[in-house]
Amino acid sequence: MKKLFGLIMLVVLLTGILASCAPAATPAPAVEPTKAPEATKAPEPTKAPEATKVPEPTQTVEPTKAQEKTLELWMNGDELVNKYWTDVVNAFNAANPGITIVYKPYANEPYKTALQVAIASQKPPDIFFNWAGDDTFRYARENNILDLTSAVAQFGWDKNISAAARDAFMTDDKLYAAPYSLEAKYMYYNTGMFEKNGWKVPETFTQLLDLCKAIKAAGITPMAFGNQERWEGVHYLSLFNEKVVGEKQIYVDYSLTPAKDALFTDPKYETAFQRLLDVQKAGCFGDAVNSTTPDSALAQFYTEQTAMYWQGTWIMGSLASNAFGDKYAMFRMPPMEGEVGNQNYELMAPIGLEISSKTPYKDEALKFLDFALSKENQIKLVKELARLPVRADAVDPAAVTPQFKFVVDDVAKAEGAVGWLDTVLENSISEAYLNNIQEVLAGSKTPKQAMDAIRTAALAAKDKLGK
Repeated sequence: MKKLFGLIMLVVLLTGILASCAPAATPAPAVEPTKAPEATKAPEPTKAPEATKVPEPTQTVEPTKAQEKTLELWMNGDELVNKYWTDVVNAFNAANPGITIVYKPYANEPYKTALQVAIASQKPPDIFFNWAGDDTFRYARENNILDLTSAVAQFGWDKNISAAARDAFMTDDKLYAAPYSLEAKYMYYNTGMFEKNGWKVPETFTQLLDLCKAIKAAGITPMAFGNQERWEGVHYLSLFNEKVVGEKQIYVDYSLTPAKDALFTDPKYETAFQRLLDVQKAGCFGDAVNSTTPDSALAQFYTEQTAMYWQGTWIMGSLASNAFGDKYAMFRMPPMEGEVGNQNYELMAPIGLEISSKTPYKDEALKFLDFALSKENQIKLVKELARLPVRADAVDPAAVTPQFKFVVDDVAKAEGAVGWLDTVLENSISEAYLNNIQEVLAGSKTPKQAMDAIRTAALAAKDKLGK
């Protein structure tokens, strides 16, 4: 928890840089918890079950000629992300004769499956994208990724890369990833619809439910929600657990430190599930959320089929590319009245690049990581993808949108951070949450039945890890 709070301090630095720029938008994000032990969210992001075959990548940037040292970079990327990383890779290759980085992007769910299979193989990718939390730490426990601690002093990351972002990828005082961006969660809303209908940004959770009822009464689906891949649903419980159960209790449970008769026994975990059902029963979501993909949900929002969408900061670039960049503003998930958690926590976490322990080209891989973290590439990240950087010197005021400035300003006001359950929790507990959230939304399980299954998974994980 302490480490994630430090992420907010980085955003405070960004706020100072932006103090004289662009007008603010409207209210917004949410942040992430501390880590827990074991196994593999997939971020912006969630996990997928193990597969027997590695899926084909969506695109590959091949070297133009045979060179002495060739490394693969695997990325979870969409069209905009792929263009950014293709440019970075091409620039690195041009500046480093004798080294060729081959860029291999995957769509979100295939990426998670492909990476799990490849990491355990004899030919994993040399460099790859990953989320903070147990998605990273299980690979560290299995000795599948390099310890990057020495690179901090070697490349000066201690001077120009956020210490908090680095800390989120540390365990046992060792660094296992080079963080390059922060991601947070916000309620996006269609400003034109709100103005036309006189709808106001809600200040409490009850007001959010009332707003959904008013929007639905106007014949509009209030909120896009695509839970086919399961991670959108787990993001709700990631934040609702903190708000309802409280940051202190979830910290100890996620870490699997309580005695067996106390682990995940707080009845408020069931209440957190009920709050998700409250959102559903208020008519906030459309039909068939468990069969709707995140891409479809995003399209519903920018084609104005829905008034709102609770999604990560990673979609700001996509909204701009779909001519929707000036049609939305953002607000944070409102506080829940009467609940014990700190209502001023954010759902937020960093993403980073990791290096396989099996790569024959460790020095070359480290050189690429440092290149990716350069000020030039961090500025490009902000300008082209509207992503939060990990360098406080990487914000070009001329390239900042009102929404970006709002995110920076809003996160700086948060009192703590909590993270995506599917990357923070041990993998089997994460899977239990992912599956049971779908079942609760489908009406096939009650919140109590869901938490019974999750507690069973937590007890087994505690035994497995010797906690």
